[in-house]
Amino acid sequence: MTFDPAKHLDDTDWAILDELQADARLPFSELGRRVSLSAPATADRVRRLEDAGVIRGYQAMIDLKAVGLPIEAVIRARDDKGMLRGSIGERPEVLDAIHVTGEDCWIVRVAVPDMETLEATVGFLGGFGPTTTSLVFSSPIRQAPVSRAVLGQPEERAAG
Repeated sequence: MTFDPAKHLDDTDWAILDELQADARLPFSELGRRVSLSAPATADRVRRLEDAGVIRGYQAMIDLKAVGLPIEAVIRARDDKGMLRGSIGERPEVLDAIHVTGEDCWIVRVAVPDMETLEATVGFLGGFGPTTTSLVFSSPIRQAPVSRAVLGQPEERAAG
């Protein structure tokens, strides 16, 4: 059976997504137990979700301070030259770059070891247009899981 991403995900697909977002390192045997599928059936479901682009990848969440990047900032930037998109990916301090509507063209999240590096980053972005920089005090929500509730669908669990 071919997975059609244009159709709604079923309860089991959402249960798999919920579990993987909570712990992407679950073995298929444990994931299957939690969603009431065999390990091979679970592996097949996950592979189809990956092939369809629903699951785009897996990553480790890194504590920025623990790796020597204690300063995090959000920089709103205009792109008066229309060339920032091609250059921003070359900056290792850039964690996220979001192209947005409104007065600013970009919202860029960076992590740096010191204020000198932040100043250089803001200077780089300022070469494309005006910037506004905000230091991050804390992040009470970071990479929140995607939930079917945002679609107006009830949260259901696979039978088990």
